[in-house]
Parts: sequence; C-alpha cells; structure tokens
Amino acid sequence: MHTSELTPEIRAALSERRAYPAITMVMPTDPDFPFSEKDRILLRDLVTEAKRRLADDPEVGRQTRLELRDHLLEPAVIERVADPFHPDDAMVVYVAADEPVQVWQMTSLAPVQPRVEFAESFLTRYLDAAEQRSRPFLVLVLDQEMCRLYHGAVRRLTQVEHHGFPCRPEIPSPEDALPGAIPHSAPYEGHRARVEQYLRRVDRKLGEALEEHRDVPLFVIGGDKILSAFRDVTTHGTAISGTLPLTGMDKDRPQDLMKRLEPVLDEFRDRQVAEAVGALNEARGQGKYAGGPLEVWTAVADKRVQRLIVEEGLYLAGRVTEDGRVLELAEVPKPVTLPEPKPDVTPPPHTIGVATDIVEQLVDRAIAADSPVLFVPDGTLAEAGGVAALLRY
Repeated sequence: MHTSELTPEIRAALSERRAYPAITMVMPTDPDFPFSEKDRILLRDLVTEAKRRLADDPEVGRQTRLELRDHLLEPAVIERVADPFHPDDAMVVYVAADEPVQVWQMTSLAPVQPRVEFAESFLTRYLDAAEQRSRPFLVLVLDQEMCRLYHGAVRRLTQVEHHGFPCRPEIPSPEDALPGAIPHSAPYEGHRARVEQYLRRVDRKLGEALEEHRDVPLFVIGGDKILSAFRDVTTHGTAISGTLPLTGMDKDRPQDLMKRLEPVLDEFRDRQVAEAVGALNEARGQGKYAGGPLEVWTAVADKRVQRLIVEEGLYLAGRVTEDGRVLELAEVPKPVTLPEPKPDVTPPPHTIGVATDIVEQLVDRAIAADSPVLFVPDGTLAEAGGVAALLRY
C-alpha cells in the first residue's frame, strides 16, 4: 500500500492497541530498482535486529515470540506483501501476532533512517510525516462526459476510485443518441443546464474528498468553458489553489498529467512558502511565534500550535520528559543495525533513552491536535534551527 491510500479510518485502525509487541520497521528503499540487493540486505538486517530484540525482551510471551520469529519476521514474507510495481523512497513494515504483515511504501524528500520499534500499537508517525513531506494535493479533471479525481504526491498521481469518482453524468446527452459525428453543431437547448447539473453533482462528491483530505490544495484541469461553469456552481472555490486550462485530459495517463501540472505546482509551492515565512514574521510581532526545536516541542505538546513549519531535511534526536512537554536535544546516534547487527554490543550510555524520530513525533502530535503541517526547503528557517510555529495564543 502507498501513503496516498492512508485514510483517517486506516490510521485509526493501525493505532489501535495490540498485544505486545506491535513491531514497526522503517527503511529507505531504491525507487528505481525495487528490492535491489542493497534493499534486501537492509531488510535482512532490520529483521535480524527485530529477532534479537524479541529474544532479549522479557515482556514477550513464548507463543508470540515463536509466531513472530518463525512465521512473520522473514524478509521473504515482507517482500511478497510489498508492491513491486510502485516502488518509492521508503517503506514501513507492520508486524504483529495473529495479523497479516502490512507493508506501506512512501515518498520522502528527506533521508529515512532505518529503525525497529516495539510498542503496544503500530507507529503511524512515520507515515504521517512522510505524507506531509510528500506535499499531498488533489487534482480534479473536468470533462462533460467523465470527471476524474487524483490524489497527488511529489511525483505520483493516483486515481481516486471512491467518493463516487470517476464520475459520469447520470443523464446522457440527447446528442449521444444521434448516429455519427456532428461537427460544428450548435449545443442543443438546455445543454448548459445539463452541464451545470452534472458539475453540481461532481462538486458534492468533491466535498467528500476534501473532507477526507483536509488542508490539502486542490488543482482543477479542464477547458475554458467547463472551468468557467465549474467556478459558477462550486461551493469549494476557496479550496482551489490553481487551474490548468486544458481539454481532453480525462483520458491522459497520470504520469502525463503530472508533467503538465509541474509548473502550476511549482508556482503554488513558491507562493505557499513565501506566505508561510511572511505569516511567521507577522506572528513574531504579535507574540504568536515559536522558534527552535525546544520551544516548538513544548508549544505542540500544549496544543497551542496553529501551524507547524519544518524544513524538509531536518533530523533531530533527543530525550523527552515523562510528561511529554520538554525536549532535550542529543547527538544523533548511529543506527546499530547497519552495516550488520551486533547483538553483543551494548549501546553507549549517551544514546540510552534517545529518540531519533523527534521530527516525526512533532508532526504526528501536530496532526493529532488538528494543526496543519508545512515542510519548506532547507535553509528557509535557518535562524529558528529548522522548525517554527504559528501559535493560536
């Protein structure tokens, strides 16, 4: 599965409490050569590390340990579940007793560190952070005979096949009943009313998708006339971040659509980053600004953040107090699973209790508090240490 398929219902199901341990494994992958030898070696190392932890963890029951070790924690099992036809930059693997293995592939603009996590639920924060880093957006392709909706990420468009999409008109055009082509024929009486009725139906279905993908920009493609008609009837005009006046795109392949959209997306991205920086400067004068990892961490923990802004390549490690409000930054430790797991080596004292997924935790907590997250190019927030926030109060 891909992060574009992640819905609130799926996220909630993944976060449900499970018998310990619910194992989350994260690793980078080669997007050009899925499951190359390098990927297979890294996956084997992570599985070996997970098995070592199983053997050493006294909280794991014998039957659970045997099922996980002998049947589920195997590179071949994980590889069979993954989708080789849609490779991406990273992969999250979820393994728990009495459940099928789940593999989620994701796009990440920043390097992904290999990790193995044991908990009482699957950790969705890696998927959440990857989804935000991939700059998600929606694309509505308008056509009088078929409207399609796509969910977009950095370089991928996936057609949405729920919420009633793809959407055909319920009432066929009277012209369709006439044999042969009708070149240069004038529209029949009531043609515009039929089109508007159809577009209102499309707009209602679009509302369901926007409700699922909150705060995600929407781009609309279509000919000049149908774009104009849609603007007249839509109730979601404020969600439209850009338009592309092209006809015949309802039959284009997703990769061709993506190429045509790139200039529009780049223009929107530049505008979005500039507006975010301007809003931060304005918030600073109003006392509604938090800057730097420590200050932002506490603001997110207190649910005071209106919008979280993070540099794409920011990578932080640190210790968090028991109440979750205070962060102490630490040196990023090197992963013990690479190049080979070393079960006989005790982690250095300065790495004990250090979380290496501070950015993912920040994003996850912000999303849980209904705070939008924006990733910006590295260097944008240099004075703030790579992370800043607009505060509610």
